[in-house]
Amino acid sequence: MEVQRRVGSAATPTAWSCYTRTTDELVGGGYGDVLGHRYEYDSNVVNHKAIAPGDLLVVRDGQLILGHGVVEDVTSGPGVKTMRRCPQCGSADATERKRALPRYRCNDCKAEFDEPVLKDMAVTRYSAVYRSSWRTLDSPLPVRALEGVYAGADRQNAIRRLDWARALTMLEEFGGVEEALEAELLRHGAPITGGHVDAVVRRRVGQQRFRERLLDRYGPTCAVTGAQPEMVLDAAHLYRFADRPEHADDGGLLLRADVHRLFDRLVLTFHPRTWTTQVAPVLLERHESLAVLDGRRISVHDTRLPDVGLIEEHHAAARARWKELARV
Repeated sequence: MEVQRRVGSAATPTAWSCYTRTTDELVGGGYGDVLGHRYEYDSNVVNHKAIAPGDLLVVRDGQLILGHGVVEDVTSGPGVKTMRRCPQCGSADATERKRALPRYRCNDCKAEFDEPVLKDMAVTRYSAVYRSSWRTLDSPLPVRALEGVYAGADRQNAIRRLDWARALTMLEEFGGVEEALEAELLRHGAPITGGHVDAVVRRRVGQQRFRERLLDRYGPTCAVTGAQPEMVLDAAHLYRFADRPEHADDGGLLLRADVHRLFDRLVLTFHPRTWTTQVAPVLLERHESLAVLDGRRISVHDTRLPDVGLIEEHHAAARARWKELARV
């Protein structure tokens, strides 16, 4: 395939929200995207010609912002895309349903049908490479963090323009120290001052004390896997610290580091009524070893359970994410 290459830097960098369905490394799948390396799309997508080297890509799926990177290069070449179309009106906007029959429903004419009409379309395929600057968020943000960051009122989903300044501010406020350092570099293209780092660190002051209080409250016990060495236990917030900058004892649990990551990525949660763990079914199907984490009663005494409202919010967000993962 002959490849055309776009090189150089964009005169004015732009930030983009790029939807992937889905390249979460915990699940696998997706299209040609490789999370942490490249984002792939085609000429059937709005804004397909706009992404250029130097632009900031904020990669998300249906529920979470997974990370971000700066485009190093964009390549393009001819390709073919098979479109699923409604047999009645020809629209490509049809939803596959998991439990209802007929399997498909057209979102334009509302027709229901068992199989779509498959039609090959000539497209230009693009690949935006960003691997050298990729940052996976330690605690992935919900996509609602992008509200107020979008530039313009368009609602298209795949590639959506972000306000450059507000995108950098989001990285500073909701990310960790490394995100703030990168935001400073992207904003000014100059060495980072120590004062900025101090400001970011101050927002995290109290984390170690929070962990000590949770150890006093629960003992060296992971809420999912039970007694563990203290060194492997994280103090997990049940809410986003950026939204609620305080360390509330009933808003945290001790979680083993690997379990903490599953919890933050909304693929493990607690049922708010039974206080038992639930793991995303798609993960259980693909990773049998995770079955030991499913259906476990929380390792916390009834008198010291965390805020049930926070657990309800986490559970609802996790269930919504599982629906997204099930479509992959």
